[in-house]
Amino acid sequence: MQVIGLIGYVDKHDFALNMLRVINIMDRSVLLIDGTFDKKYKYVIPAIDANSKAYITQYSDVDFAVGFDNYEEFENYAQEHGVDIEKYDYVIMDIDSAETYRKFARKEFTKKYMFIDTNILSVAKNKEIVKTIRESMPDVELRFTKVLYKAYLSRASENYIENQLSLYNVIWQDEVYEIMIDEQDRMVAIDSQFSGIIQTRKHTKMYLLALVQLVSALLEEDPKKVLKKVKRRRN
Repeated sequence: MQVIGLIGYVDKHDFALNMLRVINIMDRSVLLIDGTFDKKYKYVIPAIDANSKAYITQYSDVDFAVGFDNYEEFENYAQEHGVDIEKYDYVIMDIDSAETYRKFARKEFTKKYMFIDTNILSVAKNKEIVKTIRESMPDVELRFTKVLYKAYLSRASENYIENQLSLYNVIWQDEVYEIMIDEQDRMVAIDSQFSGIIQTRKHTKMYLLALVQLVSALLEEDPKKVLKKVKRRRN
């Protein structure tokens, strides 16, 4: 089982849904644990029981753990309901704050993606998250894969971000992903929410290529093979 961190103060739930869908299309089992401060996925993943505070459910053939306050609560629920967490090839956590990192990061991440928006608030919040990670692992190398989300990175913004995180000795992986979103991508995201189907292949070519590149590297698969399988699916 690989534990993947989607870390950063940006609203990345739509990208995460599509990322999980592609992993599923490639015949890997995957579970997403919602570690967002506002429990965002409770509002986009259909509830199996409207009265349940937290639960594990399936949406568009992908498993989601939503509504949990911390990792221990999720783990207890899984044990009580006979869910074997170790059966998943990938467990992905969406973490968007220092507080939720402290509550959910109970397993060592195999890989950490840092989602970066260039607005000052996002940079400041990401700095808080990295500080918390550094404090919890003072002697461990902090290595992130940079994901530029919904924004182009100018030289000035890149220098600013690098300076803000330099205190914590962050090491960036060589690969960098740019996830650009236009009006078509926004409409696909809305349609997916109302249809109950993650409609990955309907996204723009630019969005889809970036998504496939990231997932292909994670799965160690040929991007052309992944893209071909995604396009073959009806949804």
